[in-house]
Amino acid sequence: MRRVVLLLSLLLSMSLLSACAAISRGDAPPNDMKSPQDALVYGYVEADNDNIVQVDFLEYNKLYVSPFKAPPRVMVFDNGMFMAENIRPGNYFIASYRSDRNTYNLSRTKRQAYQHIYRILPGDMHYLGSYNLHVTQKGKIEYGDFKVTQLQRPGEREILMYLYDMTEGTAWQDKIARRLKELRQ
Repeated sequence: MRRVVLLLSLLLSMSLLSACAAISRGDAPPNDMKSPQDALVYGYVEADNDNIVQVDFLEYNKLYVSPFKAPPRVMVFDNGMFMAENIRPGNYFIASYRSDRNTYNLSRTKRQAYQHIYRILPGDMHYLGSYNLHVTQKGKIEYGDFKVTQLQRPGEREILMYLYDMTEGTAWQDKIARRLKELRQ
């Protein structure tokens, strides 16, 4: 019995420490590029009368178990723009958007997940798009109670111009500058 209590208290302590670590890395400035193989993904999301605070960007067919393996960190800014740096090459999807009040689940089944895969290549800069989330039925949001609409504005160029300032002093800023030049042509 004593071992069980000791094991449970150890597991509880580890989960509390991992939660504190997750909170502390929340709104930190972007990390510098770790490897030239790593990618940068970015986009924009807005919701009617709701403020999106988290984007769950997950690798397809990967299992994330806290505190051993965490999903990629996605920074969401107050204006709705988001970015994730140092993404390893692979197949990813957006699982959900979260606000303080609601969770907008985009992929409840494996089938829904693989229909919206983004293939991230080594050293890639990948634009995920601009989206509006519109609640179609008031109350608790469940499957089918909201609609996702792709937006024209802000476009990739406007998002990169904002992220250029946010990544000041990192190698990402140079990659963003090169991509902005490509978009001007």
